[in-house]
Amino acid sequence: MSDIGYRRKGETGPLYNPERDYAYITPTLMVTAIENMDSQIISQEEISWRQENNITPAEVVLVAEALADAQRDFINAADPVQSLVQALSRHGFYDVRFPVRQLLFASIGEVVLGAWFKAVREVSVVGEESPVSENMARFAATVREFVRRHGGLGYNADHMAEHLKMYTDVLQARLNETYKEVQRLNGELALARKQVVLQAAETPAKQTLAKRISALFKKGS
Repeated sequence: MSDIGYRRKGETGPLYNPERDYAYITPTLMVTAIENMDSQIISQEEISWRQENNITPAEVVLVAEALADAQRDFINAADPVQSLVQALSRHGFYDVRFPVRQLLFASIGEVVLGAWFKAVREVSVVGEESPVSENMARFAATVREFVRRHGGLGYNADHMAEHLKMYTDVLQARLNETYKEVQRLNGELALARKQVVLQAAETPAKQTLAKRISALFKKGS
């Protein structure tokens, strides 16, 4: 675990480095993206995209190979690259037609989005404030600002406003749970009251003989 996320002993910098986690998990996501492109279960939208753009299986293979070859240059010590674009260009990634590259990017995007959802749910407890809610609020605020710049209706894009909106959802969930608990307790209280009334009705109204004799002695004393 020391190699993932957290600062190694003797290193300087932040205690947690999310880029390190991303470096470890991304290859797994890429594997899933490539496998999805080869899946026998393809949506009608993707079929239409391939047909409309005359995408051949050979082109799909070509763009996947270019990406796989380029990733080796991310850590190429003998001939390092300065950017992702340089790494991809070196292996002819951009020589493949744009629609084919978009098909690959679409597959990668779907996997990353799915992983994002899964990861957020793993670190969150429904009904409690999520530890990633502030970063998600920042993303939502960026979208609001994007919409505003392009003429859409929006509100203050301050990410704290989004954060407070998410926290309000947490409070609402807690309120709903509290209301359910109050209803349950009210039901138990009503049942207990009913039982007390029934028990009182079953108790003889008259005192027992022993109690009546005891009462006489007390009067005599």
